[in-house]
Amino acid sequence: MTGVLLIFVIAGLGLIIWAIVDVARRPPGVLSSRAKTGWLVGLITGTLLFGIVGLVAAVVYLVVVRPRLTTFT
Repeated sequence: MTGVLLIFVIAGLGLIIWAIVDVARRPPGVLSSRAKTGWLVGLITGTLLFGIVGLVAAVVYLVVVRPRLTTFT
């Protein structure tokens, strides 16, 4: 059971890191600096303080927000 849990934890951290890197690399024309700061603070704080909140924020960003941003680039 612990091996499966470890796989889920690593996959969750991978999603969070992917979302953080994607937000940080967005040019200013696509994502405003305010929105970029908000997403970065939310992802990092949510992960460090609450864990699952950061994962939920990463999933929301990657599934809902990111596809909308890629249509502009």
